[in-house]
Amino acid sequence: MASAAFSGSSLTIYLLSKQWYSKDKPVPFHWFNDEGDWLYMDKLGHGLTSYYGGLYGYTALRWTGVRKNKALLLGGVYGFSFLLTTEIMDGYSSGWGASPSDLVANGLGSLLFMGQEFWLGKQAIVPKFSYWPTDFAKYRPDMLGSTHWNRWLKDYNGQTYWLSINPYALGLERSYFPKWLSVSLGYGADGMLGGKFNPIVNEEGDFLPYFDRKPEFFLSLDINWESIRTKSHFLNTVIKGLSFVKMPFPALRLYNKKLNGVLIQY
Repeated sequence: MASAAFSGSSLTIYLLSKQWYSKDKPVPFHWFNDEGDWLYMDKLGHGLTSYYGGLYGYTALRWTGVRKNKALLLGGVYGFSFLLTTEIMDGYSSGWGASPSDLVANGLGSLLFMGQEFWLGKQAIVPKFSYWPTDFAKYRPDMLGSTHWNRWLKDYNGQTYWLSINPYALGLERSYFPKWLSVSLGYGADGMLGGKFNPIVNEEGDFLPYFDRKPEFFLSLDINWESIRTKSHFLNTVIKGLSFVKMPFPALRLYNKKLNGVLIQY
């Protein structure tokens, strides 16, 4: 199990290096303040990745028979450790730099998992992710992705990050919500062609259209996959592995100081 995790992590780091660093020259290690870039969307991505790294690390160690507290201590920080490796890679890249705010987001993601597992013995507040393609990527494919594979990773305009809160798991057994249903709070942003600001021209020198960079907030419902168990160990594993994806549901959306309903929010 440990060797499989190491191999998977190594492969992931290799693929990320091909996507993010292939065009950057190595430079001496340095820091870079990117707080507020992409309207904080990348920080939410760091937190979510760290959370699920801890969840999967903990689950793998428990599966091998490691005691709960030890598994929580060692596996719970797996996501933070993995992202620390990528942060060091950022520090040696000419196009990036090691980010203090990334480290904070990574730590918060790990603490969200470890704190709930330690105090509640379950995950009542779960970060989740959803994505839908946008037209913004076509204006800067080098920055926002040129294929569907890398756009879901690079195009923050199409991403939404959620906190799914399960009333039943919080001890509100008498609430009107069934055990499998959660309330989900979402955050997204669009109009972004660059990190801190939108450039006037792209990499080829062509003028870019003007877009307002604005955040958006959502209130929706979600499925609590942890409450769903089948007789198949394989299906249970698949369900757990995909639990980071927010299920499409109707939602209320606050955007540009206006509240409106969305029939299906991805």
